[in-house]
Amino acid sequence: MKKILLPTFCLLLSVMLIAVLPTEADSAIYDDTVRLHILAESDSREDQELKLFIRDKILEKYSDMLSPAGSADDAKALISMHIEDIERDCNLWISEHGADYAAKAELCWEWYGTREYADFTLPSGKYLSLKILLGNGSGQNWWCVMYPPLCLDVATDERGGYSKEENSLISDSGYTVKFKLLELTSYFFKRSR
Repeated sequence: MKKILLPTFCLLLSVMLIAVLPTEADSAIYDDTVRLHILAESDSREDQELKLFIRDKILEKYSDMLSPAGSADDAKALISMHIEDIERDCNLWISEHGADYAAKAELCWEWYGTREYADFTLPSGKYLSLKILLGNGSGQNWWCVMYPPLCLDVATDERGGYSKEENSLISDSGYTVKFKLLELTSYFFKRSR
């Protein structure tokens, strides 16, 4: 009996693991996404309002810059070309508001938790970010998806930049088992990038 149970158990476990292993579309979400992450100087009302003001100005001025991007690599290249302009503009907007700290803008890989929007979910993991640090960045932060351009309208059905499979994956209702396994795997390897 034990000779039959062990192989049966191993076969069943193998089938279950294959069913939940991340697909190519699952893991490609990380590479096909550029996040915008703004960290406020502090949690004071003034610093939080300034963070949201900077967010609005960044989206207003630089969202059109990403319009020609056909991929996350294109978006990364465009942001890289303008990173000094973005930082300079942030510092100008900060000084116009009378704050006495500076902004630092950079493209970097950051760990994000699972984020549920109105009609889609992004799994936790490492994403490329346009990170804007206001002052020492010890206040509450704000983030969105800059590419594909979802910051302005997260309820769109057409998410250009994601493949059909990726759109289907993130649009499924709720949190999937695949995402959970992908998150656990990604968390295990999060320091590898």
